[in-house]
Amino acid sequence: MVVAIEGIITKKEPAFIIIKSSSGLSYGIFVSLFCSSKLQTQEKYELFITQIIKEDSNKFYGFLDKEEQKIFEMLLKVNGVGASTAMAICSTLDVNSFYKALNSGDESMLKKVPGIGAKSAKRIIVELSDVKTKLESTNDDKNQALSALLSLGFKQDKIISVLANCKADNASDLIKEALKKLA
Repeated sequence: MVVAIEGIITKKEPAFIIIKSSSGLSYGIFVSLFCSSKLQTQEKYELFITQIIKEDSNKFYGFLDKEEQKIFEMLLKVNGVGASTAMAICSTLDVNSFYKALNSGDESMLKKVPGIGAKSAKRIIVELSDVKTKLESTNDDKNQALSALLSLGFKQDKIISVLANCKADNASDLIKEALKKLA
């Protein structure tokens, strides 16, 4: 799994760049418009990468800001939101605007994103507000365990109910205990 790529930007389009690493490999990376506006060709950058592998493609999505990457990855977990839609949201709303819309339940802000209608906006707010509320009600170790188990593909409701019954007192042990119960 690729987590970051460092290199020189050799080509830049509004939402796509080519970055050449020191090893000589060039990578095509999709970026948000906010990220793209901060990049200059022939300059060296390190981008955080979210790699999405499907049957017919292997795509890289790059971020200068770890928070923007976190939003992108959260959006991918929402039913009906794919990488293109998640990147459109990251290109339309900056990190603060997105969290403001999420916290206030402002569907109109999300509907400004091309391809997001009333149903999708409502679904994003409901599904991500649910995760946010449940994360706030648990401690940091459970937050880490929840994030790790979500990344493994388990369903959030199942994880939260299992974690509530776990007795471990650190993230590593919580993950191990939860994995045994989820298996």
